Amino acid sequence: MTTTESSANLLREVALIACGRREGKTGSCASCARKAPALLNIASTGALDALAAAICGNHGGACQDCHTKAETIINETVGVCTV
Repeated sequence: MTTTESSANLLREVALIACGRREGKTGSCASCARKAPALLNIASTGALDALAAAICGNHGGACQDCHTKAETIINETVGVCTV
């Protein structure tokens, strides 16, 4: 697997988590796919609250579901970020 393929797979996974990963769901919506590069950049800093807010889209904070998604993204991308 090339670095480009690895990066693309990582972005797809970040988008899927942000969109709501669950059994049987294989892809994210277009909106989450567009946000994935920015989400991955935020995740690489470890800024949990900022990542949760970016996923949620709520400028006043983030809901608990988006905090959980942010934790998952950070936990699954630590040491893997290539962006």
